[in-house]
Amino acid sequence: MDAKALQAERISLYDDYYNHKIPKRLPVSMSTSHHILAELGGIDFFDFQYDYGRLSEEAEKMCERLYSDTCPVGGVGAASRIPAYYQLLESLSLQMGSGGFVQHPNTIGMLYEDYEALIADPYAALLEIVIPRQFPGLSMDDPVKRGSAIHMSIQSRLEDGMGLAPTIAALMEKYGYYPGPPRGSSGGFTTAPYDFLADQLRSFTEISKDIRRNRQLVLDACEALYPLMFLNGLPQLPAPQGGSGSPLHMPTYMREKDFVEVWLPTYRRMLEQYAARGVRINIFCEHDWMRYLDILADLPVGNTYRFEFGDPQLVKDKLGGKYFLSGLYPILNVKTKTKQENIDEVKKLLDIMMPGGGYLFGFDKGPILLSDIPMENYCAVAETVRDYAVYDNAGASFGTPLNSEKFKADPTPRIVSKYAFNWDDFKAQYPYTPDFARERMERYHHDMYKYYISLLG
Repeated sequence: MDAKALQAERISLYDDYYNHKIPKRLPVSMSTSHHILAELGGIDFFDFQYDYGRLSEEAEKMCERLYSDTCPVGGVGAASRIPAYYQLLESLSLQMGSGGFVQHPNTIGMLYEDYEALIADPYAALLEIVIPRQFPGLSMDDPVKRGSAIHMSIQSRLEDGMGLAPTIAALMEKYGYYPGPPRGSSGGFTTAPYDFLADQLRSFTEISKDIRRNRQLVLDACEALYPLMFLNGLPQLPAPQGGSGSPLHMPTYMREKDFVEVWLPTYRRMLEQYAARGVRINIFCEHDWMRYLDILADLPVGNTYRFEFGDPQLVKDKLGGKYFLSGLYPILNVKTKTKQENIDEVKKLLDIMMPGGGYLFGFDKGPILLSDIPMENYCAVAETVRDYAVYDNAGASFGTPLNSEKFKADPTPRIVSKYAFNWDDFKAQYPYTPDFARERMERYHHDMYKYYISLLG
């Protein structure tokens, strides 16, 4: 089969799956980190992160070696944690370690006494308090330095982000990989307001204290952060194949009472309002969520749950038929079990999860180093899914469509802040500006807002 025909088949597999139609087989999505490519090519970890183009040759070799319906080599985006980008901002929250990885230490971006400012104007609090504390290069005390750091960091991210782009475009065409969801249908990243508050502003330790000493303060902060989190994950053009990623971190470390009363309300509302707009959220349940399966089963249907840990049969029994499911295969198996043992374990998982549709094979976490995935075993896993995960009832309907509950869309949240762009004020100041320019001006502000949020992602 030539590349164009293969790509058409792969598009069909994903289109069927996300439109609740049993595909003829499960599509296979395997990935390898940039660090793994560097290891295979003997490329210094520090060198390639300042010139991702150095990975091009190894990227080609990986595509020859590893079966995947999606390109197994990812682009260079925010998740890549580009070191120059953070260094130009003098980041304290994301720093390059001696091992060649940009790491996120347990830093505090917001003090307890800053809650009042956050609740009053959350966007301003991020710009004036949190970001300057986490990124001294963006200090409010030196506007020239701040402006220079913003310009240089954006330029760095653009250039580094393009480092592998020509290579990946060529690989997509040569190997006929699935090109991804329709343009504009992916919103990127969002998370629960409580998780954002805990992970990026207060730290794990401090939020655990806050919820006990002033529960209402935390609730009010979650409400204040809701519009920012909602807008950050809202795609321009929703489509069934698209959506936004949403890693969830804190609930498994919380008492169930706190989870239900403080963490859950704003996230439930977020999912309901996304569903009302046709936006599917790809939820990554970090750590062990088994004690919360009944609560997950009561959230808006039609989203995707990917699990890091858990009992596959229990997950299938509780959530199958209402949600898309993924994950649950331990990456540790690839390292610690033989090739045949991996083949057997993959088949065992598929036998549980495939019946009735709605499952995509996935690992509990992505591989980081070559030592995580002996390549013979990793390739065997991919080929087993490709060859074994075949349906004999292709074309049959499955699952529950998004927004089957018929949620009604409330007015889209907006950023209310002294720093938010206001078209009416702009128009009053520049009355000759034509009205059709409004969309462009507001898009500029939205892009800048997403730049600031990405610093805390």
